[in-house]
Amino acid sequence: MVDTNKKVLLYLIKKLKEKRTFTGKVQIMKLMFLIDHYDLNKEKLTKNSFLGNEYYIYYLGPFSFEVSEDYDNLKEETCTNELDEKIKEKVDKIIEKFGMYNGEALQEITLEMLKITPKDKGKFMGLKVNEILKN
Repeated sequence: MVDTNKKVLLYLIKKLKEKRTFTGKVQIMKLMFLIDHYDLNKEKLTKNSFLGNEYYIYYLGPFSFEVSEDYDNLKEETCTNELDEKIKEKVDKIIEKFGMYNGEALQEITLEMLKITPKDKGKFMGLKVNEILKN
């Protein structure tokens, strides 16, 4: 049985490929971060993780070891409609709002949301995102 992260990753990749906007792992990492921490109603980041992944600030912005490992271990598994409806709805909305951006653009967007400037990124390196977020 494929776990939730892998289901979301497979669904996300499938949808981005259908839209012809899939650009790779950095893009997927940032979109997973947004799925986990972006509140669509308030249009801001939230401290609580929707899928339960933990993110740190690394060289390319928010990074999750769990998401990275699951992405690297994806096989040619087929994406089924086994996603919980609440999760699928949020993933679809995140794709609609942010799916057209590549990894580099999403890195800038997510760091800006975290109020981290490129020159200050080093000060936050290795910190947990939920320690940076106030809410």
